Amino acid sequence: MKPIWSKILAVILAMAFALVMAACGSDDKAVAGATTETGVTADASPTTTNTEMFTDRDLDPSYDEATSIDLSKEKSSTVSITEAGTYVLSGTYDGQIVVKVGEDDKVQLVLDGVTLTNSKSAAIYVPSGDKVFITLADGSKNTVSSSASFSSADAETGDNVDAAIWSRATLVFNGSGSLEVDCDNGHGIVSKDDVKVTGGSITVNAKNKGIAGKDSIRVHDGTITITAGDDGFHTSNDEDEDKGFIYVEGGTITISSGDDGMHAETDLTIAGGIIDITKSYEGLEGQDILISGGTIDIVASDDGINASEGGSGSDNTNDFGFGRMGGGGGGDFADNQNASLTISGGTIRMDAGGDGLDSNGTMTVTGGTTYVNGPTNGGNGAIDCDNATVSGGTVIAAGASGMDINFGDGSTQCSMLVEFDSTVSGGTTVTVTDSDGKTVLSYTPTKDFQSIVISSSDLKTGETYTVTAGNQTQTVEMTDTIVGTGHPMGGGQGGPGGGMQGGHMPGMGGFGGQSGNMNGQAVPDAQSSATAAV
Repeated sequence: MKPIWSKILAVILAMAFALVMAACGSDDKAVAGATTETGVTADASPTTTNTEMFTDRDLDPSYDEATSIDLSKEKSSTVSITEAGTYVLSGTYDGQIVVKVGEDDKVQLVLDGVTLTNSKSAAIYVPSGDKVFITLADGSKNTVSSSASFSSADAETGDNVDAAIWSRATLVFNGSGSLEVDCDNGHGIVSKDDVKVTGGSITVNAKNKGIAGKDSIRVHDGTITITAGDDGFHTSNDEDEDKGFIYVEGGTITISSGDDGMHAETDLTIAGGIIDITKSYEGLEGQDILISGGTIDIVASDDGINASEGGSGSDNTNDFGFGRMGGGGGGDFADNQNASLTISGGTIRMDAGGDGLDSNGTMTVTGGTTYVNGPTNGGNGAIDCDNATVSGGTVIAAGASGMDINFGDGSTQCSMLVEFDSTVSGGTTVTVTDSDGKTVLSYTPTKDFQSIVISSSDLKTGETYTVTAGNQTQTVEMTDTIVGTGHPMGGGQGGPGGGMQGGHMPGMGGFGGQSGNMNGQAVPDAQSSATAAV
């Protein structure tokens, strides 16, 4: 386990303990998945502060002595700040603010009614310094924009400046005012170190990435709205395993992106807050994804959540390993990665065109509430992981049946995979009743589906359940913790007729022999094993 995980986990465990203790005094129990989870009120406020992620000064926008600069009175094209300290900026200015201080120096820029534009480069440029606080004064409205083409590096420093706000130092956004960042031809906010948001209302409109921090992006509180042609959040340090991460413990974040909503090179941790990804290629992507709190809504044209080593990028190439092509000598490059998806709390709702929950390594669900409105095409599944276990929480994942899978060995909480005889229209309520006719669970998928995975502490081994969707009914006998395997993806040497996904899809040839799993071991043919899916 990487060192940064131990720090994050310590705080998350403390939060989980507090929530459990608070829950012990309540006997209320809602029906899981009742359409739109009526009665759940999302809270964007952080329940605690991870002091490993944020310093006292990150969280405190106040200041004592300051130098005031009325930008409307500036005549030159550049306002240079060369000494540590606090500077209160106001007025309208067409030019560039340059912060160039010592490597250990800190600068606080208080924006108090600023309209800043630059047509040649970044509007705020920080070539050197330790940390720059951008404080949004209470009640202020501020705009920072760049229409530059970013066709060449900075003449003096050689930096590839390509954002409206660009910095080599850590950037911290705090305060209670508002800031709009517009970039016509590049990124919105870029730091070659960390980007932290602890307060304020920030809107970013960018042709490329919304907010990019090489080492990390950390959100404690505030309101962030991003419209980006590329990733909404993006971290990219692949040289240090303790960096390149995203950490969110509070705030309200809304993202509409042309690529990933949030893309972390290493860890992507969500411990709280409200996250609404209204448009994306993949909603959340990182090597190790840990969700312990918060409310997350995702709309993705491909995978809703994807744990993938090194990130798959827009072409999603890491999702296709040789072991999935119905041939080769067993094993699968994608599904044996050092990647993980762990869900221990929070509420997740998603609409995914590709896989819903996808991990190319392991998937562990111990808590939380997860609803997947998954793919309508048979080439993807609502759940996609060969090493998925569930021991707590509620998971309801609906989608196509062509490549559906259930949780597997090692699970300690009951999970059923139900396949209906024909496609069920979106908007049809799925109801699970026990042998006494009592409703145990109900949920209404928003999209067409033929398969549904249901896992809940309300399901018990030895019980017989009736699962109804419209005029279709299936009977499920929970003879074991896991009932129904669906169509798990094989590897090995393919099967008769060969094909992708270990010989389950015809037309790609193969090497003959029995179907195989990812380790090249013989397993029963998918069609016969799928009968357990009721």
